[in-house]
Parts: sequence; structure tokens; C-alpha cells
Amino acid sequence: MTRRSIGLMLPPLVMFALAVASGTPSASAPEIAGAAALTSRVAGDNASAVQAKGRYKKQGDNCEWDANDGGPNQCEPIIKGRFKKGEKDACTWDANDVGADQCRPAKGRWKKGGDDSCVWDANDGGPDQCNPRKVK
Repeated sequence: MTRRSIGLMLPPLVMFALAVASGTPSASAPEIAGAAALTSRVAGDNASAVQAKGRYKKQGDNCEWDANDGGPNQCEPIIKGRFKKGEKDACTWDANDVGADQCRPAKGRWKKGGDDSCVWDANDGGPDQCNPRKVK
């Protein structure tokens, strides 16, 4: 058991112990429920902080997501997101996800735009013209 897990379990246990030990009708059920909801919300905030682990790290000329690291991002890629494997071997771009690509569509390539952008063109073939993982 870690300090964090003890910290997440301790506030609800203290609230429960206080409610049971007081045994007085002064604390109404809604007040106890409200305190318990607040405690669970704080525990949820701590859990989301734990889930926020990971950051972008500079790896040569690339900006790669490292899920096992913490702290501020060292860089920002030209395009955030990754290809994700879906049902029936579908491979789609998810702009709101981080990590290494899970797949690569059979057709398409990254193309360089006139404004120095890097865009996926699913209807084109050939080698990539740009690298979406390049440091911005």
C-alpha cells in the first residue's frame, strides 16, 4: 500500500468514523452525504492527477509522448494525436489521444502544406513529405 492510496482512503474513513462516533442527531443525513460527496470529489481529483502522468519529450528531432514520465512538456509536436486501431482493423487518426501510433493506414501520406504545415492526405500515396512528430 502506498502513501497515495492511504491518502485516498483516509478522508472517507475519517468521515465515516466521525459520523458513527458522534451518534447524535445533530448531523443530518444530507449533511453527511454532502461531506461524503465532497470527500469523494477530492479523491477523484487526486485520481485524475495520477492519471495525468506523461509528457512530451524531445527525442532527437522528434517530439514523442512518454507515458511513464512526469513534469512539464519538453516540446510540442507539429500535430498532436496518433493513429489508433479500431474495429475490423480500421486505422483512424485521433487528434485527442497521445502515445505511439497503433497502426498506419494502408493508403495515405503526410504532406507538407504551403504554410509549412503537415497534413494527412488519405487519398495520396508515396513517401511522407513531412514528419508530424517533428518538434514545433
